[in-house]
Amino acid sequence: GALAEMAVHTAAVLLCTQSRVLQPLRNLAFHPRTMTAWIFVFILFLCWSGSCSGVQHSCFAFCQCGLPMEMSYCLDCGVRIGGENHKPLPGFQNFGTNGDRTQTGHILGDVNQRRTAGVSDRAMSPVVFMLMRLLTHLAMLLGATKDPESLQRIIKPPVPNAVSFLQQHIQQDLAQLTKILGKSMDETVNILHLVLSSLLKDPQQHPGQWPVQFDAVLSTKEKRNKWEEIVANTIIAPELQDLDKKLLQLNRQIQEDERISSNPIVKIVYGDPATFLSQLPKDSHIHHSKMWSCRKRISVENLGHVIQQKNAKDSVPLLWKFLQKEPELRLVKFLPEILALQKDLVRRFQNTTDVMHCSIRDFLKEPLSDVMRDVLQRRVNVFLSVWNKLRSSLDTNGEIKLPKGYCDADLTLDSELEVLLPRRQGLGLCSTALASYLIALHNDCIHSVNKHVKEDDGYLISASEVSDLHLISYEVERDLIPLILSNCQYSMEKGGETLQDFDLERIQQQVISKFLQGKPLIAPKGIPILVYRHDRNYEQLFSDVRDKVDQSALPSSVMNTISGKLQSYSDVCDALSIIEVTLGFLAMAGENADMLLAEYIQNVLQMGDQTNPHVLQALRRCHLKHSIALWQLLSTHKSEQLLRLRRDPFADINPAYKEELTPEIAKLLNTFLVHSRLETFLQELHEMIILKLSHVRAVHEFKPRWSLKESLLPYLDLKYSELAPELEEAFPDNILLSHATATWKAAALFKR
Repeated sequence: GALAEMAVHTAAVLLCTQSRVLQPLRNLAFHPRTMTAWIFVFILFLCWSGSCSGVQHSCFAFCQCGLPMEMSYCLDCGVRIGGENHKPLPGFQNFGTNGDRTQTGHILGDVNQRRTAGVSDRAMSPVVFMLMRLLTHLAMLLGATKDPESLQRIIKPPVPNAVSFLQQHIQQDLAQLTKILGKSMDETVNILHLVLSSLLKDPQQHPGQWPVQFDAVLSTKEKRNKWEEIVANTIIAPELQDLDKKLLQLNRQIQEDERISSNPIVKIVYGDPATFLSQLPKDSHIHHSKMWSCRKRISVENLGHVIQQKNAKDSVPLLWKFLQKEPELRLVKFLPEILALQKDLVRRFQNTTDVMHCSIRDFLKEPLSDVMRDVLQRRVNVFLSVWNKLRSSLDTNGEIKLPKGYCDADLTLDSELEVLLPRRQGLGLCSTALASYLIALHNDCIHSVNKHVKEDDGYLISASEVSDLHLISYEVERDLIPLILSNCQYSMEKGGETLQDFDLERIQQQVISKFLQGKPLIAPKGIPILVYRHDRNYEQLFSDVRDKVDQSALPSSVMNTISGKLQSYSDVCDALSIIEVTLGFLAMAGENADMLLAEYIQNVLQMGDQTNPHVLQALRRCHLKHSIALWQLLSTHKSEQLLRLRRDPFADINPAYKEELTPEIAKLLNTFLVHSRLETFLQELHEMIILKLSHVRAVHEFKPRWSLKESLLPYLDLKYSELAPELEEAFPDNILLSHATATWKAAALFKR
């Protein structure tokens, strides 16, 4: 039907014209193997503050001007970042673009993912953008029939049937274009045919195309952008001017075309009703005027097209901006539910020892009251729905840079639970990024309104205080469409069709007053953040403890006693948990270094009833001055137990530090271990891995190609460790930091 006609028309146009502007489309249609370097470009906009060993730190609280509004500390390394009142700290840099994410090929994915997307990712109007996409998909469809294998390689992720895949995308292009234009499907198809016909015009009729500043395969983002700009501005946009008049003229041509005007259906659709109404049965509903009139469907997308057709973007700038972002702004109202979910999860998992590895579905099966389960289920569904609608924007425009691959697929109940847990690293970054993006979306719109009505941005609240009343909140069908309809006037001339006229300035005024004005800006400070115990900055914690309580090493006899009594994984975890709680209190309040640890736990912390008696018995000879040494011993033993259980004790360590040892290096390491202080080596290397190599920026500060010996020695020298001379003299030089975890595991296995 219509799709085949569009494809044939596209092929005919591309074959009949030799315009260099259309060469990329010709290559897609007839030589797809040349387009494997075809570029899709996505650019992230970020703001960075400060520098620590060459590492950049993301600054989350800054004004619309891009300068920081508050000071804080980097969550990864503790460096001071940001600034106050637009005055940045030394080292602040505001990068307009960062992390150019360039991918080759077609990366829209499954067509179902597009049904919720509505924001153009190009600097062009939605109608032009959709027509460009439709032309590209038609050219690809031709290429899929000519050279399926080459075309398949362009589509990412791969699909089993490229022809069916592209047909679905073309149908979706038409559906979205129909909605934006406010036309019927037939009229939308006719508009595409008009654009295709315009491609046959002589180059002189398309001024502004020369000289050509792109290549035939669009190999770079600059060339791709320039090609799109030329096609949009010199071919498509001019054809959209006076579009209604062109459609009326086209309808008259169809009426007068003898080849098709004899068709009775064509006569009814395009002909004069007076010529056939007399032949229809009298006293019938057919004679009612409503049978022969079709009022244009009004939609948010169509209103944007009306503004563009009237060149009214400058006269109603806020309405234009609102409509451009509306598909995302309608999601801002879900922010309180997402923040509430994050608070619940932080309350549930804060300071837990281990990450919970399970799916969202499995987590929801945990024993809860019916009311709590319903609330949690609803909030999880809201989170998943909003994420799936915004994930493309989060990948390209989010303030928080998400690692590659995090936004590639929709989230479901079978996804990892960790995506819901708001953290500053790992999959938990997804949750933090989503809340941050919704806040930025709200703030950008409210700032524009304040600037328009000449109000200051003084009304500011924390994310922890956000409620429904503070946010941009509306229902499209219940609130926005009635507002547009109430400002739409209809007129009709004799012998003509019903015309619509919108009072755009009044619509803008009502959108501002009803949905936007009087709303506060939201400070990102207060977004819930989950911190596992192993995410703590232990270096700072230990420093604070040493300032308050003198520390010393554990006697060998005490170490042997503890190791002998705490044989099971659960006992070691219980003991380590108690020590971490103790360290937290000592860092804040201090205490007598010679006080027995068991006495402190029972009498000061009042945790005797909550502590495993077997664990207390094992720790009975320890004093508070042994707290840090106990943490070192127990954390090492916990990792040894995980190794016995065939689990990875370094699951969160960067893979750059997980290179396996070669047989030759393993042999040299065993020679060293035979004559070394094995227990001390295990504890010191384990502590360095946990304290130095586990944070996000570790690979920038501790290069994986550095020598492990040269990296560990300064660490031991600071502690005046007796292991340092042995390490310097006998440890193999060709063991690198990239072998760190493999070296520790080899030593742990050797100990057995």
